[in-house]
Parts: sequence; structure tokens; C-alpha cells
Amino acid sequence: MSIHKDLEEFARRIGADVERFVREGKQELAQHVTEHPQPLFALLRTLKPVLLIHGIAIVTRYGDVVEVLSNDEAFSVEPYAGKMQSLAGDFILGLDDCAQYERDISILRLAAPRADIPALAGFVSETADALVAQAADHEEPIEVPELAKRVPARLAGRWLGTPGPDEDSLIAWTLSMFEDIFVNVKNDPQIHDAAARSATELRPYLDSVIAGRQLNGGGGDVLGRLLAMQANPATALSDAEIATNLIGLLVGFVPTVATATTLAIDQLLDRPDALATAQDAARTDDDATLRAHLWEAMRLAPQGPGLLRRAQRDFVVAEGTHHATLIPAGTPTFAATQSAMLDGAVVEDPHDFRVGRPDHHYLHFGAGLHECFGRFANAMQIPLIAKALLRRENLARAPGDAGRLVKNGPYPATLAVTFDR
Repeated sequence: MSIHKDLEEFARRIGADVERFVREGKQELAQHVTEHPQPLFALLRTLKPVLLIHGIAIVTRYGDVVEVLSNDEAFSVEPYAGKMQSLAGDFILGLDDCAQYERDISILRLAAPRADIPALAGFVSETADALVAQAADHEEPIEVPELAKRVPARLAGRWLGTPGPDEDSLIAWTLSMFEDIFVNVKNDPQIHDAAARSATELRPYLDSVIAGRQLNGGGGDVLGRLLAMQANPATALSDAEIATNLIGLLVGFVPTVATATTLAIDQLLDRPDALATAQDAARTDDDATLRAHLWEAMRLAPQGPGLLRRAQRDFVVAEGTHHATLIPAGTPTFAATQSAMLDGAVVEDPHDFRVGRPDHHYLHFGAGLHECFGRFANAMQIPLIAKALLRRENLARAPGDAGRLVKNGPYPATLAVTFDR
């Protein structure tokens, strides 16, 4: 009993040291954690799994992260709601569990059903293959971030019915707005202003598309279905609501796929054995094995470190454990999904690249009420875009700096690869 108390006291003292370290090195630490969060997450998982510092809660262990994300009654998506509202309107990602959320997500599930995904796979595969073949014909490297942006942008035109006035504009709008809503936690005015400009261009474009489609008939894409559903009061969204929901879908469509695909390819290029088996899977159309490689690569290099919530009421996270922590009502709460996927208490040998882990170890699409709406479309796109590259012989980084992953803010900007024709 005495030893147990001594250990608890030691843990409390170390936890206090961690808090002081974070507090005193706040500015320097913030920059370092943004670029290299894993060491701090590892420290927190061990010594202070739920850290309350400067009015913010940081949750780092797998079970606790899932608890926060799955408890939508206690933890709100309010941190995203204001920016979502100002840029797009009342989209589901900025709504908590309420009548409007239930109505809108039900309508969107009818308009963009999972049953569409198999039929879209051929389009994605052909598009990705054509872009890779174009680079091969010119005997030049291909930029993975460009490939991974172009494919979902073209799928948005095919499936959502929103190709943009041009592809570059659609990509730029979605990247800008996603960054402000989900990444701009410091509320950098330059990032917000850029997103606001994007929104003022995207909304009129969508309004014109909606008006044109109403005059010329619906169609079998998501927009066409939403317009057809206006005939039934139970499923009718106004034109303005349709535009809002299309904005929300677009903002989550291009940036997530582009970032995840590029980071996964980068991880495979660093691991020759994993790259070889992933390429074998791609060439033999062993899609399950290919997906497993990519999901494991994404676990080690996820597109973001976590998700924000706000405590709606006083809530004890990890109640009944030695690290049970009261998060007061109103506290912004960061659920560190990246840390959770490296939690050795749940994920065996978490720093090893290991194909075949159970799906629940992967939190790429979040968890709970706001698990990514487009997860089935993205789970189809990411492997098929990667497959177009991985099928090629002698896939490798381009020589010099061109073959090194470089980011522009939260997004991969360059990663050039070469391959044989």
C-alpha cells in the first residue's frame, strides 16, 4: 500500500513538472509541437494523459480520446461552428446533435449514399491512371500533392455536380476554407481573410450552378438528387441550404484526400520493405492489403494531430482510473487522435509499421457523431490514387530536394517521384 502511494505521489510531482514545462516554454513549445508533436504526446500519455493548461484540455490516450469524441452530449463541436457558419452556413460539421443536424445528415445520406461508391471507383482509377500516364509520357517526375488534389477535385465534378468554374479555383477555395475552419486555432487574420475571400467566390458559383440545374433538369449526381428532393417537404432543402451543404462537402473533400494520400506515399518511400509489399498488392489488385498498408502509413503520419471540442458541462475523463481528470464546462478540449494511435497500451509496438492491425486502431476519420461524413468516398479514393503510382516500376523519390516532402502550412506542397514508363 505504501509503495502504491509513493508511486502516485511521484506521478503527481512529475505531472506538475510537465505542466510547468509547458507553461514556461509556451511559445517555443507551440511551434515545436506543431511540427513534431509525437515526443510531447508520448510524454503526456505516460505522465499527464489529460493535461489542463492555460484553460485548454489536451487528451492523449486512446481510450480517453475515443471517450471525448464519442460523447457528443458532453463535448460540443462548437470550436468549429463559428467559422463554419461565417464561411458556409449551418453545415453538419458545425452542428451538435439537434433536429437540424438529424434532418440535414439524413438528407445528405440519401443524396450521397454509400451505394454510389463502387460505381465511382472506376472514374477515380481512370483519372488517377491518366494523370500518372501523362507524366510518364513526358518522362518527367510527378508531384504527388498535385495528383492527390486533382483526382478528388474531378470527382467533385462527377459525383457532387460541382466541378468549379475551373479546377484550380475549386482546389484553392477548398484548401483555404478548410485551413481556416479546422487548422487556424490561433485565428490568424490572414488565413481567415483568405478563407472569407474564397467563400465569397464559391457561394455565387454554387448559386449559379443550382439555378442553372433547376432550369435544365436535375441529374443523377448529388446536386441533382438534392434538387429532386425539394419536391417532398420531408426532404426539401432550400436553394441556400443546398449551397451550404455543398460547400461543407467540398471543404472536406479535396484537402483531406490530398493530404492523407501524399503523407502515406511519403511514409512508404521511407520504408523499402513496406513499399515493396504495397506495390505487390497494387499490381495484383489485392486492394485489402493495399488499403492496410496505406492505413498503417496514415497512422504514423496522419493528416492532422487531432480534433477540437468544447466541454458542455463538467465532465470527468477516464473516470475510475488513476489519471481521472475533471474537465470544467466551457473548456476547449483537444482530442489528440495522432497520440491515440500511438498509445502502446492499446496499439502493440505502436512505432512499428505493421500491416493487419484491427480497424478500430485507426482514427483517421474521427469517431462518434461527427465521424467523417465522406469516409467511404475517401476510403475508396486514397487507395486508388496511391495505386496509380504504386503499380509503376522503380517508383522512387525524385533526386535532390524535389523528392523531399515540403509543406505549405498544413498541406503537402511538394513531393516529386520518378518511375519507369
